[in-house]
Amino acid sequence: MIVGAGFAGLSAARTLMAKGQDDFVILEARDRVGGRTKPGRIGDLGIDLGGMWMAPGQTRLRRLAAHYRVRPYPTHLDGNAIFRIGKRERQGPREDLSRLLGVGGGLAYLLARWKLERLMAPLDPERPWAHPEAGRLDAMTVEAWIARNVLHALPRAAFRTVCTTVLCAEPSEISLLFFLHYLKSGGGLDVLISSDTGGAQNLLFQGGVHQIGRLMADEVGERLRLEAAVSAIEWHDGGVIVQSEAGRFTARKAIVAVPSTLLQRIRFTPELPRPKMAVHERLTMGSSIKFWVLYDAPFWRDRALNGLVLRDDVPTTPIMDVTPPGQDQGLLVGFFDGAHAIRYAGHSREDRRNIVVEMLADHFGSDALQPLDYVDHDWTGEEWSGGCYGAFAPPGVLTRYGEHLRTPIGPLHWAGTETSAEWTGYIEGAIRSGERAARESLR
Repeated sequence: MIVGAGFAGLSAARTLMAKGQDDFVILEARDRVGGRTKPGRIGDLGIDLGGMWMAPGQTRLRRLAAHYRVRPYPTHLDGNAIFRIGKRERQGPREDLSRLLGVGGGLAYLLARWKLERLMAPLDPERPWAHPEAGRLDAMTVEAWIARNVLHALPRAAFRTVCTTVLCAEPSEISLLFFLHYLKSGGGLDVLISSDTGGAQNLLFQGGVHQIGRLMADEVGERLRLEAAVSAIEWHDGGVIVQSEAGRFTARKAIVAVPSTLLQRIRFTPELPRPKMAVHERLTMGSSIKFWVLYDAPFWRDRALNGLVLRDDVPTTPIMDVTPPGQDQGLLVGFFDGAHAIRYAGHSREDRRNIVVEMLADHFGSDALQPLDYVDHDWTGEEWSGGCYGAFAPPGVLTRYGEHLRTPIGPLHWAGTETSAEWTGYIEGAIRSGERAARESLR
């Protein structure tokens, strides 16, 4: 039995089938598969309303894309990016913050990054709570660390913006230990904030990454049940009994692959150990509204701009040019993240559109005021996600309860990107977690 048909649950299913185990059912609460990936349209183009990027080092996602012949293409990088941090605007050809913050700001940024790397060095992403300074680091927020260790106003603002952009939450909410774990699980700060070769925002997919989830579901076939939310799981040494909107099922094992913050919606009998529930009750999902803007041409390129805008004084950041090669129209994608997403979730889409296009016009000129189309998706309102991109840990959670996040309990195994030691919070992490949970269940 697999609960959840996001990339974690679907990857668990593929792993079971590859091992000759095809006697299973996947129950999915939504009317679609893919979890925090989601198909959408702008103009005549298919787009991703959720997760969409792939780093070259994300081997599992790359193999799936090659298997299903879903072709990647690079984020557009030719030209200058625009950075406005601390009311100082600079342009540069690369996402190198140390060069764009001035001499003093750049040196302070490099020193702070070096301090982060030193703290990360002894961290084992499999067991972040075992860090030799885990107690101190987990008692501190990212904001507290920035205030004490970033010795210049511009890089302080840059680090706050980077944290909110990466985790869709405010630095004052996030445990420093969790932040270090998140960075190391993805290869470090430079990888996670980069669109350059090797960066986490380097590659997209023709037609969208959501296609891969749909093609995985096609292989699963009739074993998949949609609109089948699970309400209760009774478990014992001999197996599980799962109650869902699609009926009652019995199985020897269950792989639970729902977002970590939603586990408490399922009633377990007997109750799960309190430390297990404590970690899920205390994790918090990030907040994000993703938007797309379509123009009749990528006219910003005529100004030697590559479409990337990163600012700390607007609610819409970052913005990137994701126009597929060979397409005449221009396509930008961006985000309201963290507190901005929560604030603007209550506004109309038209209000959000106006904020976006006015900010774009500030950099790209009056042509930006006339988009062909604008689409956005509020992940804070998704019933079966509760937010995006992933969950984060406030102070005190990892050291007290982190070891219980993915430890099997009897016939119950746990998947989902938050349970992955590599690429936590990314599609790659979800895939790896499903494969691990399937292997555990087979053992």
